[in-house]
Amino acid sequence: MAAGCAMATNSLHPGQAEIRTEQVRSLGQILVDGRGRTLYLFVADLPNQSNCNGACAAIWPPATTQGPPTAGGAAQRSQITTIARSQGPRQLVYAGHPLYYYQADTGRGDTLGQALTQFGAEWYAVSPQGQQVESGVSGGSLVPGW
Repeated sequence: MAAGCAMATNSLHPGQAEIRTEQVRSLGQILVDGRGRTLYLFVADLPNQSNCNGACAAIWPPATTQGPPTAGGAAQRSQITTIARSQGPRQLVYAGHPLYYYQADTGRGDTLGQALTQFGAEWYAVSPQGQQVESGVSGGSLVPGW
């Protein structure tokens, strides 16, 4: 099962990653990958440390890169780093938040994982300032990530 998780993670981001921004209805400007897929933070993570492994990583695959990540739009290159994972390529981190995809998001602009509580904590899209984006307010409202 662990091998399947690694394959799912790698298939989402097989090479060098790009973090950029897009305007998404009801959330405002958020971080996405080079294909426009929403990137999420996990409230249970400590700065620069992922707490999502095993079953969690199967539902919330880590956003990974096999080379130096790039920035586009309002994403700030200075806020992008990576952390090692036990399997597979390095995980992308933005402003200290490890980044993830939600497996039910299948296309550009999908935000089905927004504000879900799974694996003991909430999941949120990320603003270009590195904060969690709260939904439910017209245009999106920014709330500090920790």
